[in-house]
Amino acid sequence: MKTTLFIISLMALGLMGVGCSKSNSNAAGNNNTNTGLGGTVPAPVIVDPIAPGGAGNPSDFGGGYTGTLSTNLTAMRAYTTIPGNFTAVNNPTNIQINLNFAQSEAGRYGGAVTISYTDNGVQHTGVFRAGMGRNQSFKGMYDNDRLEADYNYWFTFENQLVFTGFFEDDFGAITITLTPEITSGGGNDAEPLNVTYKGDVYFRNFKTAKSTPYRSCWFIYTGLNGHDCRSNVIQTKCGLTPGSDAGYTKLGSFTNVNIKQAFNID
Repeated sequence: MKTTLFIISLMALGLMGVGCSKSNSNAAGNNNTNTGLGGTVPAPVIVDPIAPGGAGNPSDFGGGYTGTLSTNLTAMRAYTTIPGNFTAVNNPTNIQINLNFAQSEAGRYGGAVTISYTDNGVQHTGVFRAGMGRNQSFKGMYDNDRLEADYNYWFTFENQLVFTGFFEDDFGAITITLTPEITSGGGNDAEPLNVTYKGDVYFRNFKTAKSTPYRSCWFIYTGLNGHDCRSNVIQTKCGLTPGSDAGYTKLGSFTNVNIKQAFNID
């Protein structure tokens, strides 16, 4: 009973970061169908010719896509400065990003984003994940049995097929945005497999290390030492960037993404 009450207190309902729409897209039972100032939330687009047979472990995926992350020293120092855990970098080199995703269910994609760099001769790696399963169910909690990667999907935006989603580790959250490098037009579901994509990554550090295992940060509403990492823009798909009002800062960009590799599509 004490555990349940503690969990409920951590998930108390609050206001999400604004941007595009101020509607509450994380209300209990919501499944990305809300309407508001940003309009109807678009349905997921499934780009896999054949969906996987079942949820797997992100660490079991193939090699994914790896590319150079173009960033700057100011952004890297902000990204690596987390109270009580890391100190700012000195001169980071060989900054790489790896996308390793797969469809979990219903056109949502879980998996891992790995960011690595070398500083003072030491390689550092951070792995941000979105689960392949569903939220645990507890009496009185929001988002019970909801897909852990419920906000990670392809959708049509300004006549292009694009992807946005959340990922987290113990120290913070990132969002990933993927858009076509060359617009083929029409936003059809074959587009990601026929052209290369470019991407942007945004980060938001927590005030303290995240310790609750019950919900990913995009399902936490208020409090909990800044572990609420939601962005109304990413949740409602009314735009492509999470917004500084939601606490995110751009870390960098990457190019020449092979979607078949990144999403482990045969």
